[in-house]
Amino acid sequence: MNNTRMMYVRPGNLFKDFIIEGNKQVVTSTGRVANCHTGDGTKTLKGCLAEASDEDRTNHSQKDHIVTHTIVQAGSPKAKRTDKLVLGERVFYIVDIDDAGSLGISTIYYAEERRDVK
Repeated sequence: MNNTRMMYVRPGNLFKDFIIEGNKQVVTSTGRVANCHTGDGTKTLKGCLAEASDEDRTNHSQKDHIVTHTIVQAGSPKAKRTDKLVLGERVFYIVDIDDAGSLGISTIYYAEERRDVK
């Protein structure tokens, strides 16, 4: 029964470990408020990364954040909206979260990949 979960996964879309970095607002030396993502690498989620469809882009994108990828995780949500997920050198900002069926069986994260942020 456990092997049937992996049956429909394409070779490049295996489950990967994402590091969750939480969003925290700090005040800079000039007095402006800035978002600072912090994490020590201990909080992770195991998810499957895929490119977002056109329907996902139109339904879940926000004014300044365009959804580029979806991440599917088994279980209830571990990350929050505005958190940052790190996968090696790739960085993803969570734009929207869908707890499929509100039963805690699986979670879909709608994320924007950022290439300008490390």
